[in-house]
Amino acid sequence: MKYDQWFDSHENRTLMAICTRKLIRNIGIGGIIWGVINVGIGAIAIQETPINAGILILGVLMLGTGVQALRSPSLRVLLTETIVTVLLVLWNLGISVLNLLAVGVFDPRGIIFPVIIAVLFANYYRKLGHLRELIASVAPEKIEATKRICKTLLKMKLKDEPLIVQTADRKCRAQLMDDRAFFIQRDLMRAFVATREAVRSAVPKPESKSWTAVFNHPLGKLKYRFDKKNTEKLRNWLSTEQAPTTA
Repeated sequence: MKYDQWFDSHENRTLMAICTRKLIRNIGIGGIIWGVINVGIGAIAIQETPINAGILILGVLMLGTGVQALRSPSLRVLLTETIVTVLLVLWNLGISVLNLLAVGVFDPRGIIFPVIIAVLFANYYRKLGHLRELIASVAPEKIEATKRICKTLLKMKLKDEPLIVQTADRKCRAQLMDDRAFFIQRDLMRAFVATREAVRSAVPKPESKSWTAVFNHPLGKLKYRFDKKNTEKLRNWLSTEQAPTTA
């Protein structure tokens, strides 16, 4: 996937790693839900035939990896979750084939949803693979510092802060600094630092009264819409050139 190359800066890669930990935790919650569903299905199905103990075991594994993702979010845990989801697909496919051989009927509905879940998990692992070392090395104090910054930005009153802008849906705020802008979402799923020029390039229609900024993030395109008031703040910031420093 193509993305803006300035996201490769060490600062942005660190922020991406911090946000990725939150993403892995959210995936872990999904894994717990998926595990509980399969445990329930397995508990009912095992009453028909002992062979259905397989889905019960895989459901427990899925549940366990989901809990581990909440406790210690890492790419290794996400890989384990991905492997278990693939095994669940293979299990459901095997049962469907056995039913075809036994009664001559193949029902694909039992494997569609497991395939979707497996594809989602595998896709996240593929996108996040290059952050493996960063995710593991991010210091706890950096994570806490980012959270504090996020909370501080969210508590500030926009009318009193000419250098803080907020998207129209209130999901993202940005602190405008001398030559950079720090964007952070309320859910802490995305956070990054963009240069003044990067922000300017992200606005496809600068003549509009209300701006939409589009950033090509490594994990997917980000589109932020601003109302007229916040657009004016951005326009004023972009039109103000940083004063040259003197020795």
